[in-house]
Amino acid sequence: MVPEAVGPLSEDVGPLTNRQVSPGTTFFTDFVVTGSVRGADATSTPAEVTGLLGDAFVESRTGPGQLLRSYHLVEVAWEREQEGEDWRGLYVTVQAHRLDVPLSVDALASDLERAGFPLVEVAPDGVGCRRFVRPDSRVAVLVDEESGQVLAMTTPAWFAPGARGEPSPWSRESGRDQVRHLVGLGAAEREAWARRRAPGEAEEAARWWWFLWGACRQLLPDEGERRFGHDRSVWEVLALWLLGACEAAGVLDRTDAVREIVRYGLLEPDTAVRACLDAIPVSRADVATRESTPYARENLEAVNASRAAKRLALAAGELLPRVRDRALRAEVAAWLELRTRLM
Repeated sequence: MVPEAVGPLSEDVGPLTNRQVSPGTTFFTDFVVTGSVRGADATSTPAEVTGLLGDAFVESRTGPGQLLRSYHLVEVAWEREQEGEDWRGLYVTVQAHRLDVPLSVDALASDLERAGFPLVEVAPDGVGCRRFVRPDSRVAVLVDEESGQVLAMTTPAWFAPGARGEPSPWSRESGRDQVRHLVGLGAAEREAWARRRAPGEAEEAARWWWFLWGACRQLLPDEGERRFGHDRSVWEVLALWLLGACEAAGVLDRTDAVREIVRYGLLEPDTAVRACLDAIPVSRADVATRESTPYARENLEAVNASRAAKRLALAAGELLPRVRDRALRAEVAAWLELRTRLM
């Protein structure tokens, strides 16, 4: 059973296969494993969330661009650039600090470990909280450092394990100086520079490449803008090179690397959509769906392939209005038809 404080969402999201959980934690372990509440996740539209979670909610808006909906413990947020556009999902948060009986991170972590979906602890936030993440479901867990009480769980996670979740030992100014130098180099010169400068230890190298990509993101000019004497196309070449290095170093997987390409407009739309589709690790005929595949450790590879397909299809979908190739448009549309059924 789930604590009564969960209120109208007290029913299980759906049982996990081959697991043992303590009484009262099923709702929370399911959220960490699936990244959703009864199928509602950060990609769901307001209408879809109403259909899945009901209409017993309180809703607030911050101007025309942000919408927040609260189901007591569960909060769902959306954004849009201007009035009349479709809402785009921001996050789903379970506000565990509102429970009458605190949820212990030790109990949650133990249940997830037994289920085969362990949490990964990342660097603390420096203000009294421990941070955990389930990388494949992109769920972040924030915990009071002193009491061990779970405060909140959010998807998508706003921090990550490994190099992406650790503070950089290098200064922001150093990163900017290095990126400004790199953007003026040719391909062979960049490679030679990297051989001289890159740390030899793999984990440190991953942090370094992620640090340089972060500096490049901050300096990347908008379309049509010129910066430091270089047009955007030169910055795009550098950005793609840095993303390739991040992928090679293991700090980004292919899905996230391609999504960064789309997010920062580093390729023209048709090419970017092809990159999204090429990166999908499974065919539409074989992709795992919520109906076909239980969230179980033995299905983790299929579940994660489905998650990758969903993220890449959504990234490609953002470019559809600008895509010229009809076959590309049709393939993306077919994937988007599957969106609500993917993991």
